[in-house]
Amino acid sequence: MKAVIFDMDGVIVDTNPYHRDTWRAYYERHGKTLTDADFITYVSGKHNNDIVAHLFADRPLSAAETAVIAYEKEALFRDVYRPHIKPVPGLPDFLKALKAAGIRTAVATSAPVENLDFVVDELELRPYFDVLLNESLVSRPKPDPEIYQKAMELLNVAPTDSIVFEDSFPGIRAGKSAGAYVVGVATTQTPDELQPLVDDVIADFTEMTPARLQQLLKVF
Repeated sequence: MKAVIFDMDGVIVDTNPYHRDTWRAYYERHGKTLTDADFITYVSGKHNNDIVAHLFADRPLSAAETAVIAYEKEALFRDVYRPHIKPVPGLPDFLKALKAAGIRTAVATSAPVENLDFVVDELELRPYFDVLLNESLVSRPKPDPEIYQKAMELLNVAPTDSIVFEDSFPGIRAGKSAGAYVVGVATTQTPDELQPLVDDVIADFTEMTPARLQQLLKVF
């Protein structure tokens, strides 16, 4: 193992309840509902362009209109989440252990750069990552593997030397399609839902160590 690549929402921070609430507010503003099941299907792990397209399926928007709605929603999310921000349990210690072991790290998120900067700086995690990738640095969002392929390229590692941490079905597909091993983080889906799709499952990072990851690679 030479590199560990992290998704952000649902992996570094358990933001999905706050994203769900802010998207739900937008749906209600336009006379629609967003159930928890709809959130999993149409929002979790999806790019904002796809979410907005679903919200306005009856009235397709221009790229500029979509960008404005996405920007406003993400600004609202940051305001709502700021008083509650905290890492997924065990993450800081796990990052320190990876750094001590000389393992390279990256964040590969479909979120905008403003959200990525907000999370890593509020939690003082920037020193623990060698590469930070956001939505603007790729042309094809997850489940396309582009963002993970680019992370591996920038880290100068092969897919078989890389482990991805993901919580969503599109993200898991992206990591697998990129050729990496994938560990599911059960913040959004249940362990039973994740288990058939990934190489390992954790509830949070209190269960994870570099040694466990090395053992995972030996198994496969």
